[in-house]
Amino acid sequence: MTDPRNAFSLDAYLADLAPLINLDCGTRTPAGVARVADILTEKYEAIGWQVVRHQFAPECGPCLEATNVPGADHYDVMLVGHMDTVFPEGTAAKRPLKVEGNQAFGPGVSDMKSGLLSTWYALKGMDPALLAKLKVLVCCNCDEEIGSPWSRDWLVAKAKQSGCVLVAEAARPSGDLISARKGNAKYRIRFHGKASHAGSALAEGVSA
Repeated sequence: MTDPRNAFSLDAYLADLAPLINLDCGTRTPAGVARVADILTEKYEAIGWQVVRHQFAPECGPCLEATNVPGADHYDVMLVGHMDTVFPEGTAAKRPLKVEGNQAFGPGVSDMKSGLLSTWYALKGMDPALLAKLKVLVCCNCDEEIGSPWSRDWLVAKAKQSGCVLVAEAARPSGDLISARKGNAKYRIRFHGKASHAGSALAEGVSA
């Protein structure tokens, strides 16, 4: 049950969404990711949550860890979202948030600024008595769009402390929830030998 004082307003939600959309925050734009982190920090602190910022490398933005139970060894649920996008600098100025009918457009509007904001709205609107029974952790990483190279170890460690982990990206256009996703792997292969052309100089090398 939600608190009637926190009744949902679409206009208010879109007003909160706009600052998250109308800024450049590609993975390689750490200042923009930091600005997203600033906005989310302010929101979580406004509802009494503790927020810790992690800076894992100078070339990436910060990651955020917000919780209603600071110092817990175990969490009932971990909610995950990413603050970076795939868009280059200048995109936000060209395509700021735009609403047409029942659709919103803009860089990262679905993947995944609305997910970040909806997570906060859901937690803000929960019955305080119910939330008080739960240990909730929210992790927002800075580098998901390139495979989470800097935040992976942190996310895995926090997931191991949690009873379940939910990712707040959007569902399918049909409304179907996504319960599994393909992964990715990157390999670096080194070859050793004497190089030569396999067609015209086969005898001159052993790795042709």
